[in-house]
Amino acid sequence: MARIIKNTEINKLTLNDEQKLWVYCGLDCTITSEVLGNLYPQLDNNTKSTYDFERASLGPAISMVLRGLRVDERAVTIIRAPLQKKRLQLARMLSLFANAVWDKDLNHNSQPQLKSLLYDYLILPEQIKYDKGKQKVSTDLEALEHLINEYPRARPFCKTIIALRDIDKQLSVLASERDDDGRMRCSYHVSGTQTGRWSSSKSPWKTGTNLQNITKDMRAIFIPDRGRTMFYADLQAAESRATAYLSGDENYIHAVESSDLHTEVAKMVWPNMGWTEDNAQNRQLAETPYYGNFSYRDVCKRAGHGTNYGASANTVARHTKIKVAHATRFQLLYFGGIIPLASLERWYKQDKKGGFDELIELGEKLDSSTQVLIRVTGAFPGIRSWHSEVIKELQSTGNLITPFGRRRQFWGRLDDEHYARKAIAYLPQSTIGDLLNKGLYRVWSELFQEGVEILGQVHDAVLGQCPTNKIDELIPKIIKCLENPIEVRGKTMVIPSDAEVGDSWKNLKKWVPHA
Repeated sequence: MARIIKNTEINKLTLNDEQKLWVYCGLDCTITSEVLGNLYPQLDNNTKSTYDFERASLGPAISMVLRGLRVDERAVTIIRAPLQKKRLQLARMLSLFANAVWDKDLNHNSQPQLKSLLYDYLILPEQIKYDKGKQKVSTDLEALEHLINEYPRARPFCKTIIALRDIDKQLSVLASERDDDGRMRCSYHVSGTQTGRWSSSKSPWKTGTNLQNITKDMRAIFIPDRGRTMFYADLQAAESRATAYLSGDENYIHAVESSDLHTEVAKMVWPNMGWTEDNAQNRQLAETPYYGNFSYRDVCKRAGHGTNYGASANTVARHTKIKVAHATRFQLLYFGGIIPLASLERWYKQDKKGGFDELIELGEKLDSSTQVLIRVTGAFPGIRSWHSEVIKELQSTGNLITPFGRRRQFWGRLDDEHYARKAIAYLPQSTIGDLLNKGLYRVWSELFQEGVEILGQVHDAVLGQCPTNKIDELIPKIIKCLENPIEVRGKTMVIPSDAEVGDSWKNLKKWVPHA
């Protein structure tokens, strides 16, 4: 085994800077290889499988880094000018707001200034965010949106700050350095995230940007090579399907396998709305108003996802912009629970259109020593039971294992609600991440000889290009590569995929095979 050489020893050698760098890098590779040789035989089968999978994934990841994305500079010019103009207007507006109220200019990128203005001067409630288990005062997007919804005096500042941040992000993408061939590149990090999903940053040559975080408008600058068409293939309702099969809730499995998930959820959550056998009629009924601007289907889509991951009624209300009482009502109808009758009666008096009386009608009255309680069975009780299973496993072992065998150790406070939500979310997110990467690997390895090239990996989707004259032949093969069955709780889960094609990353339309 090689002796570990310290940097101080390298510096004593009569080598120039470049030679010292070669020595350093060589030792780094050599020692890492020797450590691997000693550790690998000691790994359990699950950890070996995860390592082997991620090592194989380096192939398509490196291929994407080397290829890069072609940039349409004409589109860059067209997009940049109005953004710069809009930014100037917003910056002036923010300056006027700040000077009128605060008597000084405001830098929207300065955390200390924002905290001082919002929480010290305007005396708004501090928005707390968890960061690595610690509470921190936040001025991020979620914090600003909450202040906008709850406190009118915060709206001029917060809305302008959000708009400026969005424009700055877009201009940053446009200004990202291209390589000599006019392409934009990034680094894909196959390992390092908590869920196993890939992350992205600037390229190894410090050019480009994080291509997984590109907004829809900015996607217009990325185009395929000549004679090729872009495709964007993604897994459909992936995390919802994973949650259904991981929880084993038969009702939710039925919902995700239906023609329209969120309409089917609405049918099960509110069974007495006059549903029919006609899917189109049911979709129309689900689109009727529930609260404010949200339909029943909207609430199922927005609140259902958070509820699946163990979010509280307060969190759901904040994200969906509905009252906490309505969020509580939804969660009771969603996966059941117990609530005092007095609370329901109070809510009903406050908002007679809220439908709180149906909880009384659907629920079972329980007499306690102090008050009457209402127990609601709920449409998806298996999801709540699964939450309990996950928490029990976490508290017992301190780790969770996905159907792919990926293990995550949770080092935080295992009885903390924040960690509980992270644990619940980890299982479906990690499962889908591995499913997508398995599909991506198959596309890269099986279809390369047919002209299919992977350009990017974006969360639950694969971006690529293929010969325009072979679109109808290749897209079905790409979809087949992405649809990989996996056994979950004794059932076979297949996440369906579809594809969009077009002449830029933004200008995509659903692929329909020609007759």
